[in-house]
Amino acid sequence: RELGFQLQVLSGRTIILSSRSAERDCFSYYPRTKGRTAIVRFASEPSAELLKLDPVEVLQKYDLPRTYFYVPNQFWRHKNHRIVLDALSLLAQRGVHPVVAASGGGDPNDPEYLDQIVREAAGRGLAQQFRYLGMIPLAEVYALLRSSAALINPSRFEGWSTTVEEAKSFGVPMMLSDIDVHREQAGERARYFGTDDAAALAAHLQDFTHPAFVVREMNDQLGGRVREFAESFSSTIKRVVRAHRYGLGLLERAPP
Repeated sequence: RELGFQLQVLSGRTIILSSRSAERDCFSYYPRTKGRTAIVRFASEPSAELLKLDPVEVLQKYDLPRTYFYVPNQFWRHKNHRIVLDALSLLAQRGVHPVVAASGGGDPNDPEYLDQIVREAAGRGLAQQFRYLGMIPLAEVYALLRSSAALINPSRFEGWSTTVEEAKSFGVPMMLSDIDVHREQAGERARYFGTDDAAALAAHLQDFTHPAFVVREMNDQLGGRVREFAESFSSTIKRVVRAHRYGLGLLERAPP
């Protein structure tokens, strides 16, 4: 992978990145890319077909209460599921028992991690609070997101997060790890907690213990975000093509 990245950089291509945070990392590791990057932030617009499922039926299928929090991240170590267990343990000591539903597959390069988290939840007496649903259909993911009390993304590292973008599309409240890209992507829409600050996450969960049940629809701001994404991508491609043509013209006119 690193060889591929270096070849892309040495080829002189324009590098499209999904956030300012990613651009800063790019400059740090590949300083030759300075002056050759573009930021294109994608927006998420689910198809109507994926929104036909009744969330109440999905809750019944997985035996979930009407008040629950949702973590739809894959089980990779950097996704930081353990902080959710730590927060639930702190709340259990206070007699507070929120339910967190988690879905997603394991890491093929670290296949034991998923089982470790599930076993740890059971060993800490959190089996009823931390509900692992497995790999579930995308329509069910949207159903659970739309009716959740809040999305939780505790990741230590992210790109322009798809789950955050989808939560924005439906106006779902968010509890996000306090990393640069989450701040850039969600701004004031989210509550934040440090990647090792289980107490802060526990406090956010406790604040949301008894919200009213609601199934959310796509909000009015989504169309504008989708148009902005399309225009940004289109203008970036046009700019790169113009620059490439101009460069070729200079080479053609250069003396031998």
